[in-house]
Amino acid sequence: MRLFKNWLLLAALMLTASDAIALRGSWRGELDLGQMKVPLVFNFSESVSGETSCTLDSPSQGAKGIATEVVRCDADSISLTCNVIGASYTGRISAGAIKGRFQQRGYEFPLDLTPDVALEDRRPQTPRPPFPYSVVDTTFVAPDGAVMSATLTLPQTTDSRKFPAVVMVTGSGPQNRDEEYCDHKPFAVIADILARNGIASLRYDDRGTGKSTGDYLTATTHTIKDDAVSGIDFLRSIPGIGKVGVLGHSEGGTVAFMVGAEKKADFIVSLAGMAISGKETIMRQNSHSLDKMTLSDTEKANSLKLIELVFDIITSQVKSGTAAPIDVYKLAAENCLQVPDQILQSLKMTQSTRAPWIDAFLVLNPREYIDKVRCPVLAINGEKDTQVYPDNLTVIKKHAPQAKTMLMPRLNHLMQHAVTGEVSEYDEIRETISPEVLDAIVNFIKDSTAR
Repeated sequence: MRLFKNWLLLAALMLTASDAIALRGSWRGELDLGQMKVPLVFNFSESVSGETSCTLDSPSQGAKGIATEVVRCDADSISLTCNVIGASYTGRISAGAIKGRFQQRGYEFPLDLTPDVALEDRRPQTPRPPFPYSVVDTTFVAPDGAVMSATLTLPQTTDSRKFPAVVMVTGSGPQNRDEEYCDHKPFAVIADILARNGIASLRYDDRGTGKSTGDYLTATTHTIKDDAVSGIDFLRSIPGIGKVGVLGHSEGGTVAFMVGAEKKADFIVSLAGMAISGKETIMRQNSHSLDKMTLSDTEKANSLKLIELVFDIITSQVKSGTAAPIDVYKLAAENCLQVPDQILQSLKMTQSTRAPWIDAFLVLNPREYIDKVRCPVLAINGEKDTQVYPDNLTVIKKHAPQAKTMLMPRLNHLMQHAVTGEVSEYDEIRETISPEVLDAIVNFIKDSTAR
């Protein structure tokens, strides 16, 4: 679940240089923004005429192939600009590295680049053909008419018995069918291991993302649940498929419980699924983010109080069917809360970009759905998860006593073996998803569908 991301705005510009040298290949570095790190990759190439050209990738944002203007590229230095966003990069080339500075709208950050490791080495779990199973591009239609572009993965078997299948549901935010993040493709990895074990799967681009139609900006968790149910209905129409379940990650895990409450799934797999309310979850995430800032205890307490007041107003508006802007400066003053201006600005910006999703998410209480689930459940959380805390498993077990809950040591929110569990670590980890988690998923589906 990736909430309130600080997006680095990058623009596409053409690259030219009259005094160019052959700087080739991909060079990677990280912008340290304090609360988060943003990996950037510069992809250099040389034209037939000898000019250096470049594209820029921001893996954590899913942005690739962004053209950038080369101002200078000579034997020992490189200079790039992105005038549209007021950004520039200058660096010194020496000893197989580029040491430089990235500037944007008055802010400056150190950014050192080194030659990037090949993708297959950085992400060794990503499946690569040939595959011992069938991969089919397909579509299905959501209740509102949105066409969901999907990949159907079918095991090859000579057995006449029907095989089980799962629909995969991504975490929050618009994501493609592989739930791709920082070049990790966890859903592709899961689909691969499932197919190799006789289990079919359907994964799809979120609405308004990739090749799927529809508008993600107007969607809520309930819309996403309806999309998942349509995927289940589609799977049930395919000959050879037997029991059908849903596998969701993060917000997708919550969606899995919502689907189960409607008796639409034969089994559920929740990976880091939220069981407490949306408000509780976001408050925890904000508290964790504030811990990483240089705030006094009073400033943090006041900031959290103001954030909670904003959320309570939004919740009240949702329940009354109204919607109105919230003056966070006035709210802070009325409650005698001294809050750092950067927090006030962040809350103000959040208000200006407020979408239906956040309104619905704040009032969402998964406990109400988990209570109604009667099918087999596997719920896994990582011990080091800093986005959906591991104690969500306790809530799941309380409200769905039949659930098999697993707390996995040393795993983060993405189910990777981690050191800190922080979001900034995701890109640094080669592992896409823990083999122990993959084994647990396969064994659970086999056991729960053999009955």
